Amino acid sequence: MHRLFVLAAVALFATPALAQNAEVWPVPEISSDLSLLPEPVRAKREALIAAARSGDIEALRPIMEAQEHPPTVSYGGPDDAVAYLKSTSDDEEGHQILGLLLDLLDQPYAYFPDGEGTTYYVWPYLAELDLATLTPEQTVDAYRLLDADQLTELQELQAWYYWRVFISDTGEWTAFVAGD
Repeated sequence: MHRLFVLAAVALFATPALAQNAEVWPVPEISSDLSLLPEPVRAKREALIAAARSGDIEALRPIMEAQEHPPTVSYGGPDDAVAYLKSTSDDEEGHQILGLLLDLLDQPYAYFPDGEGTTYYVWPYLAELDLATLTPEQTVDAYRLLDADQLTELQELQAWYYWRVFISDTGEWTAFVAGD
């Protein structure tokens, strides 16, 4: 995982000109109320939780294949998203990455509209916050996912480069990714 943080930092600092021209990112709303999720988002989240709880990383494949586009799992665009996730897991079976998926989906979520009218739901909500200004409650949530060194590293980078999940308001699982 440390390698991802280093690569993200290199990408961040190597492109200051891009940051000057970047669009203003919308301010996200934060919620832990699952009843506020649109039905397609709630259904996709539940499907991901069921797949993760199965203990079989291959249970993610039918979810991916049911969509027009598979979720982004790496900015390198691997040919087989499930195989990639399994290879990033700390164990050979993919159990660690499934546990991580459950931990992410157990957090409150952030949501925001993009510039084209689609609303995206992001787990954990922490991925959309200024990490330098976390409240004590938010810091506890961060420690549910990260150790102290990881949190310090993300705060120093001033961005969340750890794993996160994106689901669009139509229920499309658009990403389960770490890095920038």
